Amino acid sequence: MLKYFVMATAMVVASSFAIATTETEDSTSTRSTTVDYSKTGPKPAASQYAPVLNEAQKASLEVLNSGDVKAIAIKTREQIIEEHKLAAKNQNNQASGISKSNQYQTQASPYISFDIYDASTRLLEDEDYDGYFQTFSVSFDADIISDYSNQRARVFADLYLSRDGGPWEHYYTTDAFTIYDDSSDDEFEVLTTLDLGFRTDRYDVLIDLYEVGYSDIVATVSGDDINSLYALPLESADRDQYIPNHYDSSVTLSAGSLSLYSLFALIAVCLIRFKSQNAD
Repeated sequence: MLKYFVMATAMVVASSFAIATTETEDSTSTRSTTVDYSKTGPKPAASQYAPVLNEAQKASLEVLNSGDVKAIAIKTREQIIEEHKLAAKNQNNQASGISKSNQYQTQASPYISFDIYDASTRLLEDEDYDGYFQTFSVSFDADIISDYSNQRARVFADLYLSRDGGPWEHYYTTDAFTIYDDSSDDEFEVLTTLDLGFRTDRYDVLIDLYEVGYSDIVATVSGDDINSLYALPLESADRDQYIPNHYDSSVTLSAGSLSLYSLFALIAVCLIRFKSQNAD
């Protein structure tokens, strides 16, 4: 009897350690796509927690869930910035035929500057109804600041997440798109599902804007600047799974829900009772 009890206990402990290992060794991945309003008109105003999606968002969500969007491995903001600088340097060297030791252009035209006028987020999918979402959208309005009218520029943006004040982790780079003066009609929206490895927590969003052909960031905004980019309740899909409750007479012990201290305390109580029964 004692032998079987010890074996069962060892299996529970091993299971708890396996779960702990999985928690710390998870890889991370995301899927993102842009929302196209060219056929449906501008996005209607909605709150962050509005459950109703507009037609353009529904279409993008179908694309996202179809698996056609390639997952992107997570990198830090510092790594992405260095990659942009290296890519711009190599591109300039190849185009001009000069050596890599020479200077290359890193700043945009001195006659214009850029700004991210506004940004907003929407929380879209929460399968287990715990208030933490696996799918969300980020919208932002990038503007050109200039003394001249009819200015346009080709830009792209890098999007990052930071968990509870931690490092910024890249999850999406947009394709190049065109912005016009300080128009609000060129607002850009990215729809994202966190697939794997994002713990249930609060996440801030950061957006870095680049002008195509230049390696320096021309505008940036984060949760420090705009409240809607601050402390989004998110979790990845592997943690956002709805499990219906089944009410029956059985009792299920889940090693993943117990701390090791609680587990050892439970084992000690069982051993004491077992010894007491044998003494009687």
